[in-house]
Amino acid sequence: MRIDLHCHTKKVKTGDAYTRNVTKDKFFQKIIEARVEIVAITNHNQFDYEQYKEFKDITAGNCDIWPGIELDILGKADQKGNRKRGHLIVIANPKNVELFNTQVQKLIKDEDVNTFQISVKKVYEVFGKCDCIYIPHFHKEPKLSDEDIQELEELLPDSSRLFKETSDYRSLGVFSNFDYSVIIGSDVQDWDKYETSKFADIRLPVQTFEQFCLLAKKDVQIIDTLLNQKRKKEIPVSPYKRVNFKLPFYEDINIIFGQKGTGKTEILESLKKYYIENGIVMESYKGSEKDVDFSKMLKINDVIATPEKLRLDSMGQQFFDIYSWKEALPTSFEKYISWMETKDNNKNKGRMKITECVHIEKGIYERKLELDYKYLKEFTKSTFQKIDIGKYLDEQDSTTLMLLLEKLCENINDAIMQMWNSDKSIKLTNWSIDKIKAIADKCSDTISKPSSVGFYDFAIERFKLFENVEEICSAFSATDKVEKEYLGNLEEKGDIYIQTRYRMLAKESRTDEFKQGITILRNCKHVIEGIKKTILAENISEEVSKFQEFYDDGIKDIGAFIGVSKETALENGEIYKPSNGERGILLMQKLLDSESDVYILDEPELGMGNSYITSNILPKLTDLAKRRKTVIIATHNANIAVGTLPYISILRTHENGVYKTYVGNPFYDELRNIDDETDIKNWTQESMHTLEGGKNAFYDRKDIYESGKQSD
Repeated sequence: MRIDLHCHTKKVKTGDAYTRNVTKDKFFQKIIEARVEIVAITNHNQFDYEQYKEFKDITAGNCDIWPGIELDILGKADQKGNRKRGHLIVIANPKNVELFNTQVQKLIKDEDVNTFQISVKKVYEVFGKCDCIYIPHFHKEPKLSDEDIQELEELLPDSSRLFKETSDYRSLGVFSNFDYSVIIGSDVQDWDKYETSKFADIRLPVQTFEQFCLLAKKDVQIIDTLLNQKRKKEIPVSPYKRVNFKLPFYEDINIIFGQKGTGKTEILESLKKYYIENGIVMESYKGSEKDVDFSKMLKINDVIATPEKLRLDSMGQQFFDIYSWKEALPTSFEKYISWMETKDNNKNKGRMKITECVHIEKGIYERKLELDYKYLKEFTKSTFQKIDIGKYLDEQDSTTLMLLLEKLCENINDAIMQMWNSDKSIKLTNWSIDKIKAIADKCSDTISKPSSVGFYDFAIERFKLFENVEEICSAFSATDKVEKEYLGNLEEKGDIYIQTRYRMLAKESRTDEFKQGITILRNCKHVIEGIKKTILAENISEEVSKFQEFYDDGIKDIGAFIGVSKETALENGEIYKPSNGERGILLMQKLLDSESDVYILDEPELGMGNSYITSNILPKLTDLAKRRKTVIIATHNANIAVGTLPYISILRTHENGVYKTYVGNPFYDELRNIDDETDIKNWTQESMHTLEGGKNAFYDRKDIYESGKQSD
């Protein structure tokens, strides 16, 4: 729809071209040729009321004429004291044309139109009651300064009434894409060439000044350019089984309303299925299921309590070593008696001194060496590789660091190999001694001297057991880890977070924190701590065997003892349980703040007050529309259905067993039956009748409904 909000019909100032003068007949002819449907007459420092009425009469039914004026503004003084002149267009609601004319006459009086100048503040004081829109020259000379435009914006109670005029389509497209509220007009110089002028093309047809203002209020970016058009898609829906048809949905706000039981929810469900099947990212919310959804959000089923969360090793090896541990018993005294009793039975054996040899003792067991090597390998392969060394060190230092790490790794590996070689050598030697003794005993019917008292092996195995148990017990005192995820804001409580806590099994732990039974875990922990306490006891094997039962039941690493809980909390960490209504508010905030292509909302108003919807939900919905997101809402709430000024309103009705679907919007003020183009309902009346029970509920939205009425 073409509109021209900067149109001259007279030569007023000395510098104006004579070709700006136009008769009413030629005006009508050119308006028709240019296909312009709204024109604002904005002559310099003058308003000709009689001409306005004459032009309005002749174009009635073809073009709506609005009263306006282009004023010379004396701008604010700059740092040097200079005051720059700029132009400001003021256009009044046609319903207030008499008042507008009176104010113009009072303002201009007998002053010379060529020298007349006025401040921005004075303009608003004079025309503030005329219900006006304001269009300063912005990217067009003589332009208003940024300071004066800012002053005007601060004076206006509604910033959507302020537009900025550019000089060409290129700048129009650029500024509109950066969310500037910009517009362009003919600024006609020659009426013979009017149809070749530049015109604004608004995205939806409007019939009245009020409707235009509503469109502007919905989206400050009212100019529809090739660079910034809303897209529409016909999508198949199914309100009931074997009932299928297509409905249009914009990359904007789309409302579905109607009485209960007309299939609104079913339509939304079929839309969800469509978007999922087509791989389109979608978020959905159902007001009646907010409690269930909120509880699901706090479930821990999908959370893995890894030891890394508490900066712990899994200790899987320690658990396995305890599980497979067996007591290494010292050599019995009977074996020494047998040796003494039989050692003189064979003189030849006595000359074999090796039969009197004992085992070579092993070196001190160094498990730390193996752990050092393991940690270093993990560090160099994972953590270290993630560091951009070149960002912090020059090439020489980087090379030195890499060489040192390689050397460290090699040295630890060499130490491990030396320990392994020594251990194997000792084992081979001791094995050889035992073999020779066994052969000698067999051939001589004697018993050789025991190779070892066995106390070293007994002690070292106890030590290994203690070391493993000690590491596990120390992990039981690991510090809790708390992760916070922002959920939303409650006006009286402030920011609310989802608080995920990872903590080792403790007295305060709850059953629902663990996937394993908490009683089993407590018993297992008690057994492990019992092994540590009785490490020197004779019956230690019995304690270990108790642990082995827990291991067989699935407790195979320290992760089993780490519990997970999710709760909602305040900024300071204090646990806070939201009410039913607050849950809906938080879920809606989380959903609307998420990044998606499509948002499907089923009765989002449930549990929310109208004031909250107006102040918090509507701005978020409007923002999504500006970002070209598809928002589809089934609602009974007038604040949502009307206040969002939806591109599409879909009405579902049920009368005498017949279901009908109507499609329209507040800008056309009509709803058409998708199956019968002649069946038309009034959008205003149906909205008032269907939403929130009647007209009284719409008192605060009086201006929106009245905008559907034609101006006089």
